Amino acid sequence: MGKEVTLTIDGRVVTASSDDTIWEAAKKAGITIPTLCHHPMLRPEGACRVCLCEVQGGGARPGCSAACITKVDEGMVVKTHSPVALQHR
Repeated sequence: MGKEVTLTIDGRVVTASSDDTIWEAAKKAGITIPTLCHHPMLRPEGACRVCLCEVQGGGARPGCSAACITKVDEGMVVKTHSPVALQHR
């Protein structure tokens, strides 16, 4: 099990395992991120890009990242429905 990290998703402080993806951390916190290709029986691919979120800090590259394949990191700030994220979806 990964270490516990704290990040912010849509203005809410969330604690998650460093093994979690953004999508998993959001789901556990009751935050919905849309998906198309995500299925529990399949390996996450990030192919459909429907789960794109604007991500800042925490070691992530600036811009949008697929929530289903991007691991959470300490201090990460995620915006699931920002104008940038919606435009890229």
